[in-house]
Amino acid sequence: MSRRFRVMSAMLFLFCEMVLLLWVLASSKLAAADNKSANADDDFFGLTKIYSFHLEFTPSEWQALEPSGGGFFGFGGGPNRRPERPADKPGEAKRETHKGGSFNMEFPWVHGEFRAEGQTYTNVGVRYKGGGSYVISSGKLKRNLKIDLERYHADQRFHGRKSINLNAGAADATKLREGLAYAVYRAAGVPAPRTAFAEVTLTVPGKYDNEFVGLYTVIEPVDRVFLKRHFQNSKGLLLKPERVRLLEYLGEDWNAYHDRYNPKREATKAESRRVIAFAKLVHQADDKQFQREIRSYLDLDAFLRFLGVTALLANLDNTFFGGHNVYLYLDPSTQKFFFIPWDLDLAFGGFFLFGPPEQQTDLSVTHPYPGDNKLVDRLLAIQEVSARYQKILKELAATCFAKENLLKDLHAIQKATRASLARETKAVKVRNEENGPGFGPPMDQTNGTPFGLREFIVKRTESITAQLEGKSKGMIPRMGFGMGGRGGFGQPGIILTTPVQERLKLTPEQKRELEAIQKEVDVRLEKLLTEDQRKQLRQMQQGPGPGGRPPSGAR
Repeated sequence: MSRRFRVMSAMLFLFCEMVLLLWVLASSKLAAADNKSANADDDFFGLTKIYSFHLEFTPSEWQALEPSGGGFFGFGGGPNRRPERPADKPGEAKRETHKGGSFNMEFPWVHGEFRAEGQTYTNVGVRYKGGGSYVISSGKLKRNLKIDLERYHADQRFHGRKSINLNAGAADATKLREGLAYAVYRAAGVPAPRTAFAEVTLTVPGKYDNEFVGLYTVIEPVDRVFLKRHFQNSKGLLLKPERVRLLEYLGEDWNAYHDRYNPKREATKAESRRVIAFAKLVHQADDKQFQREIRSYLDLDAFLRFLGVTALLANLDNTFFGGHNVYLYLDPSTQKFFFIPWDLDLAFGGFFLFGPPEQQTDLSVTHPYPGDNKLVDRLLAIQEVSARYQKILKELAATCFAKENLLKDLHAIQKATRASLARETKAVKVRNEENGPGFGPPMDQTNGTPFGLREFIVKRTESITAQLEGKSKGMIPRMGFGMGGRGGFGQPGIILTTPVQERLKLTPEQKRELEAIQKEVDVRLEKLLTEDQRKQLRQMQQGPGPGGRPPSGAR
């Protein structure tokens, strides 16, 4: 071996050692930052904690918040009382945007200022979030917001957090559902975000001066810190599916999955193959193969707890029906998938398109979704799994979903938020937003109407007890808008039927806009469906369906 070769080998060895050392240092720094963030926010969240936040925008940035596109599930026509955001000027850098779920909206990021606990955070990123929530809150000042402290300014943290989710509760007149529902998931041992509350004020020079916007629910982000806390490993694949009713099989090409499964980073080949294999097992494997292999993809107890809490909460705006409002995490240490709940403002019977809350108190705990769901149906068809699910339901009903525990938490939240909500009600009245053009659910205030959250909890726990004792099967929701019987709503393909419009008290202007949206939906469906599918749809619309035969002028 020549001297030159030995010298080169030694240099190469030293270089590799340096690279390895730098990688270790970088990994340690990243881990330390994650641990610091995890420790720093331990005291931030709390069931009854309320913060005071202030946001300030220039007039141009405030107007730029408005999204483009959107409407009802991509059909366009979403109502909006504020002016459209201005187009990007020639020569200006195009704004970064975020696509808002099923409603196909593009939410621009804008620059703003954030103040909290006596500290000012300059040049933070802010955008609206939540497609459906945005539409429902049309014409209102209070809308879902995401604040990214580091988007335009490095190293800004608030209680160790880089970002803050502010949920307006547009579809929840009580404004309490999310805090209470997430607490139930956590108490059941399901990985779920923590919450707090925040009173938010707004300044836009010439338009708003310390305007009280309202009381928001602060939702913990499902991010690297969250994953590290719950799984001790944040390097797995995180997905946030849209329009995927729990693992639809879309073939062997990962490109077909990317936009629907929405990975939060690029998946490796091994990860994409694992997702596809799981979906294929659920939808194409025979029963023997499914029973033999399913445990290699799922921690069954963890999944049954997620399913059980979702059912107990009567949260019909869920992944089992709508194919959204969930995160999936592929844990690299076990190669198993875990389910993380998201967007719970319609829990406790709040999804008004399935009938009034008092009807949803009797939702089935073993079939809490319309139609079928391959994964759940196949799992519960296994006698051993079904028996285990019943055991888990009984445990949850006696602990985290026990009436006395729920009412205790509800009372604590009501007491803490009463003054803030009263202040919000006054501000909404002054802004004349009480009868604005926004689409939304019927009012269901916890205090002031015959049936609120307290009444729901009492009736729901009674129904659950009856179902677990074999005295009742509960009510299985039927496909389409409405559960059937009293309070049922709608027919397949029709956005909002007459009963729904009457319950929402739509204005003539809203009805005209809704009619235009419905015509666009009809045209799109006509092009989308095959001739046989169109025939079946007409039969479902004309015959007895969810809620019975539609009344004359159902549209």
